Amino acid sequence: MCEFITSGGLNGQLLPASLALEGALMRNALLRDLSSLPYHVSMTVDVRLIPPCCEHVLVNANDDVWQAWEAQIKNADAVWLIAPETAGVLHYLTQLAARQGKLILGCGLDSIKITSEKMATFLALEQAGIATIPTYTFEQWPKSHWRWLAKPNDGAGSSDAACFNNADDLQDWIVRNDKQHTHVIQPFQLGDSASISCVIKNGKAQLLSCNTQTIEINNHRLSYKGGVVNGMRQHWVKFECVANQIAEALPDLAGYVGIDMIVDHDTIIVVEINPRLTTSYVGLRESIGCNPAELIINTLTRPGFKWPKLQQNLVTIHV
Repeated sequence: MCEFITSGGLNGQLLPASLALEGALMRNALLRDLSSLPYHVSMTVDVRLIPPCCEHVLVNANDDVWQAWEAQIKNADAVWLIAPETAGVLHYLTQLAARQGKLILGCGLDSIKITSEKMATFLALEQAGIATIPTYTFEQWPKSHWRWLAKPNDGAGSSDAACFNNADDLQDWIVRNDKQHTHVIQPFQLGDSASISCVIKNGKAQLLSCNTQTIEINNHRLSYKGGVVNGMRQHWVKFECVANQIAEALPDLAGYVGIDMIVDHDTIIVVEINPRLTTSYVGLRESIGCNPAELIINTLTRPGFKWPKLQQNLVTIHV
């Protein structure tokens, strides 16, 4: 198992409190769920973020974390990777596991490559006829909308994203910070921020939860503050339909997938596809009334596995 932040991805660097918190929340929730299953779990751990349990190899400031990760993968039968799409980190880690012939409890390389880039995701969703937000390069940008967002093309979550109420201010920010070639631009979409947690295999999706998201904008910057797991359960049927459209469009999505959406009255608009665990996982066990890690592993490894009936309890997550 590898959770990028807590497993040493920033060893020797400043460790932002918000990233450390989210990473530790996901790591600890997954460790809790795996510890009740008949598996031996091992991981590398940033010396500043030692977990409450499990076998681990400490990563110090001067260690080669990629060498440590490769050694962990070599000694494992299966790997569960939680890493950002930024700079191709998740893709490269998955590639290391694939080269060694390991069972990957997650998405395939093709879908990771597409979903790691916002422009590629937009084009794939548009081609599949799935409602999404128009996405432009700086050169293509029409500047005709009243409110705009700029996001890193390969960023994860709200990292380095900015929102401005007019095109001139956004253009000034992009040029001043030299982001013409790193960022894409999208019109600000009105509606309620939501996400779904689902499990995908062979082009079919099973929903785990439908969640609200709390997104704050301060001084033009976006930040994720948490949400309510199953706080959007009233949209279950519509979300399930969209999840299956996405699973069909990107057939090597596998395992846990988080999908960010906007609900605008009766319209569901896809914002982003996360080919990995998301923070919503933290509240899943309490929300659905069973072990989500067990569901994910059984779905990926047991043909014809039948899901139990899930509860839909409301669980609040604060970040």
